Amino acid sequence: MDKIIHVKMFYDDYEKYFGDGFYPIITENEKYTSIIISFQYKNNNWIQTSQDEIHGLDGDVGKKLLDFLNSEGDEEGKIIKNSSGYILYQK
Repeated sequence: MDKIIHVKMFYDDYEKYFGDGFYPIITENEKYTSIIISFQYKNNNWIQTSQDEIHGLDGDVGKKLLDFLNSEGDEEGKIIKNSSGYILYQK
């Protein structure tokens, strides 16, 4: 059975709805809204399975998220994709 990991992430409401889009971060930020986003492990990929589609991962967010997912899921995934299959981060 494929593993599902739930991750608490944070995003800027203004940017999501009026700016560049949905670019959540993994580091807690008091000014941002928190959200739980689920990722499912399939064929060396972590695929977003819940919430609004992530548009991108800025800076080191992709690496930190991949490290977290692999650690929590005890896997060695190489790629994070959003719910449409767009690659958000690749190791």
